This record gives sequence, structure tokens and C-alpha cells, in this order.
Amino acid sequence: MDYYDVVVIGAGFSGLTAARELREAGKNVLVLEARDRIGGSTWYRPEALGGFGLEMGGTWIVPQQTHVWAEVQRYGVPVADSELPGRMTWSDHGTVLDTLLPVPPEQYGALEHAVRALVEAGERIDPTRPLSEQGLADLDVPIRQWAEDAGLTGNAKELIVSWFCGCANAGEETGSALDVIRWLSAMDNSLWGMVQASVLGYTFVDGTVSLAEAIRADGGTELRLSSPVREVTATDGGVTVGYDGGAVRADRVLMTTPVGVWRDIEFSPRLSTAKQMMSQENHAGQGQKVWALARNVDEDISGFGWGTGFDYVGAMATTDEGVVLVCFAPEHDRVDTTDPADVQRAVREFAPEAEVVGVESHDWVNDEFNKGTWATFGAGQFAKYEIAVGEPEGRVHFGGSHTARLWRAFIDGAIESGKRAAAEILAARSEGGEE
Repeated sequence: MDYYDVVVIGAGFSGLTAARELREAGKNVLVLEARDRIGGSTWYRPEALGGFGLEMGGTWIVPQQTHVWAEVQRYGVPVADSELPGRMTWSDHGTVLDTLLPVPPEQYGALEHAVRALVEAGERIDPTRPLSEQGLADLDVPIRQWAEDAGLTGNAKELIVSWFCGCANAGEETGSALDVIRWLSAMDNSLWGMVQASVLGYTFVDGTVSLAEAIRADGGTELRLSSPVREVTATDGGVTVGYDGGAVRADRVLMTTPVGVWRDIEFSPRLSTAKQMMSQENHAGQGQKVWALARNVDEDISGFGWGTGFDYVGAMATTDEGVVLVCFAPEHDRVDTTDPADVQRAVREFAPEAEVVGVESHDWVNDEFNKGTWATFGAGQFAKYEIAVGEPEGRVHFGGSHTARLWRAFIDGAIESGKRAAAEILAARSEGGEE
């Protein structure tokens, strides 16, 4: 049986980064990836719609995300800033508002209150520290409950709720408001910065895979694709990892798979009760990301809606066949992505004359190797699981964006977690006298 210093499970940004760091430290590393590609929860499909490359997973980055930004600079990976729309489109239950702001004049005060409440909540957070240790339980509540507790009313409340749901890709009764407010604090409490990090930041000219491949090539680590892990058995002498196609031995193992996948792997000894419970509950990111090619829409449309099929519809490019739109919904079954007519219905709530001529999406929620979109926590999960998901268990260590401190659920968080996990493994091997 082959033996390695470390086996990394998962070839997303966390696993690839950790493998590179471990290789640079002179360790013999194997990366096992269940899919036939690298990238994990990111997935770039070139020329998939109207000749335009689609990011089925992660898309935007901003300079404030220092880990991913440093990697982009390190490898010279080209990125491009988003073009700003000329105006925002607001859809109130499918009615496009002909107003500059999302509220009528009599609700300007309510909008001001909503903005103030959001900023005040953001100012309470130190995003570099565990949120569960900062006395923020009143924010770690369902998104709609937070809006109501904060006294938000009218269109302003519905817009904030919808925006939070879009950011979390989670429902208003399940997603934690705290997880989204953290985005604001991480952008120096700038509302505009939060929008940039959400949908108007920088994109990868050649797709997210261009950075993933650069990290993989630099690490030079052995990689086995189409190798889903089924068993992880740890003893005092090492760890045996069983996967489709064989088994390997290692001194230590790094798990970077999404939390919902843990329950499908047989761990011996069993994972901690907290990790088992988190995997059973899963995270709250259970929504949709849909790409549509449409005619008769503004080339710079950027729309937020409430009471609509999609919470956000935004133009990403213009092709000879139409405008490429990226659309988000917080529940995985809100829009039937297999039915172009239903996607057109949802897009028309923002652009009434839209004609959808193409649709592409991936069902991340029912993907056996993801079981969700990006890993935003559900209400109350910070107190129970924030620390536990990243804690090592003997010779088995844990990475992934869900374990990151600053930018959880982002590419930046995945890279941060990979660096942290690699350092943790190196320190453990040193303390244990392992060469």
C-alpha cells in the first residue's frame, strides 16, 4: 500500500493550497479528488453559453480578500473589474419600480433606518475573531427575524431580507443574519464594498480554474481524480484512506470536503458529536445559481427583487445571441432550471420583455460531493459549530472555506483555510517528532 506524509481529500482551493504548502515544506503529499476535475465548488465551463465562459460556482473576488488577491498576483492570473451598471433595477413581487431608490418617498426614513441598523450591526463585529466568542447571539438568528427585531419596515425590510438571502443563498427562515453581516464588517463596514464582494467585484478572465491550475502546477503534488473517499481509519500509527479504486496510508489526513459530505464517509474513530450533527444538519447554502442567455434586456441590467423568483439578476456579458445573465435564488427549487419557460418567467420579473434563449445551471444541492452551494451557516450554527468544524481529530485535520475565519464561503476563505491547515499539520508533525 502506498504511503504518504499527508493525504489531502479534495482538490478545491483549500486542498490545492494546503498541498502546495506541504510540498514546499518537503512533504510527500497525495491529493484525492472525487470529481474528474479540480476546483471543487468552483467550476468554470468555457464558452458554455453564447460563447461565454460560465462560473458554475464562485465568481467574484475583491482586493480586500488578501489571500486570493495575493495568489492572483503571485501567478499573474488575469482578472477584470466588473463594469458598473448605469442604474439599479428594483422588482417588487414582479413589478419593476420606476424609481431611483427601492422605496417610495414616504419610506425614505425607513430606508435610512435600515441602512443605519445594518451598519451598526456590522460595527459590532471583529471579523478576524470567532463570531461565537463576541456576544452576537442576537445576530445569529434567521434573516427575517433580524430584520424585524431591528425594526425594519416596508420595502426597505423586504429588500434587506432578499439581499441577505441572496448573499447567503439561503432561505429567510434558515440563513443566519450574522453570516451575511460578517461580509459587511470584512469590507470595512462599507455597504458598497459589500455589494462589490457580492456581485460587482473582479472576475477571472480565464475562469477560476486558471488560478486553481496555477496553484496545482506550482505544488507539483500527485493528484488522483475520480477517486471519492469512502473510509478514513485512524490509529496511533497513521491513517488509512479507502477510496474508489484503492487505499493508501498516511501519517496525517486533511479533509477539505463540504460538511454535508462527511456523513457519507465512514470515519474510525467516529467524528466528534458536533461534526456529526453539523453534517446531518448541513449548512444553509441550499439555493440556486442560474445562467441565462436573454434578448430584449438592458446590457447592464443589475436588479434586486423581493417576492420574486430570483433575488438578483445581473448582466455579465453581451454576445451576438443575447445578454448573459447571472441569477440567484435562495431555495434550490424556487425556479425550475430545467424549464426555460420558468427561467424566462423569473427573469421577466426584472425585464418584462426578456426572451430567454438559453439556460445553464448545476444542481449543487443534490450533487453528492457538495450537497449545497457556498457554505453559509444557518441560524444558531455559529454557537454550536463554528469552532468545531475546523478542529483536528487526532491525525485527521479539517480545512475548507467553512473553517475560514474572515471570508468563510469564499475562494479567499478556502485559500486561508488551506494555509492554516498546512501550518497546523506541519506543527503537529514537528511536535510529534515526525520527519
